[in-house]
Amino acid sequence: MPRAGISISRSTAAIAFAAAIMSSSSSTRENAFVHALSMMSGGISDRSVVVGLNAAFQKRFILPPSTPLSPGSVHRADAVEEGLGGKGQDVAVTLRHLWPEAQSRPLALAQFVGTGPGGDAVMSLLADTLGEGGAWDALTVRTKSAMRTCTSIVGSDSTTELVEPSGVID
Repeated sequence: MPRAGISISRSTAAIAFAAAIMSSSSSTRENAFVHALSMMSGGISDRSVVVGLNAAFQKRFILPPSTPLSPGSVHRADAVEEGLGGKGQDVAVTLRHLWPEAQSRPLALAQFVGTGPGGDAVMSLLADTLGEGGAWDALTVRTKSAMRTCTSIVGSDSTTELVEPSGVID
């Protein structure tokens, strides 16, 4: 709901976010983020907006309890878990669970979500967690790039994280 009758598309908002990221001045970055959020939501006073520009699909390979992680060895997972990854998604889920008024106050997650099975899984997990048909996805932009996956290998003595590169935002 842009102000003053101006129609702003999600791709225009994505460009505003990209400009904010690429700015060298922290005050310019902050102003660009506030401006982009204001353009996308018609003002941010009536909702909480979480900005998480680098969303991810998280996979965890859990090794048997007594198995240490050993480089160069073959490891067989005891279990594989899938979930949300990315700081913005984590904050949005946490706020939804901690705020008593979470259901009455709209929560929007400003993020870029890639395509493919990983992106579809992220959208489904967010809908399950934040609510189907909620306002949380009003600022979510689906990109043409594949969704990145972050994979944790969890051993009895340590965890190793494998992080795929982020796709280009088109």
